[in-house]
Amino acid sequence: MKKYPVKQEFIDKNTSVYYAAESVYETADADRVKYLQERGYIGEAEKSRGKGTEVKFTGDGAANEPGEA
Repeated sequence: MKKYPVKQEFIDKNTSVYYAAESVYETADADRVKYLQERGYIGEAEKSRGKGTEVKFTGDGAANEPGEA
């Protein structure tokens, strides 16, 4: 399922779940996504890191992506 940032709070009429602004809406229903995006409730799909992507911590509180020094 893809994840979408919530831009405006709403209650999903299909599930009765409340979504606050700045939360994440997750679904595989492309028609529902289109409906919610057209009305300004959710944004574009979040880009995933993909499976197996590792984030390494440097010890100073910063995280480096794989391949970064």
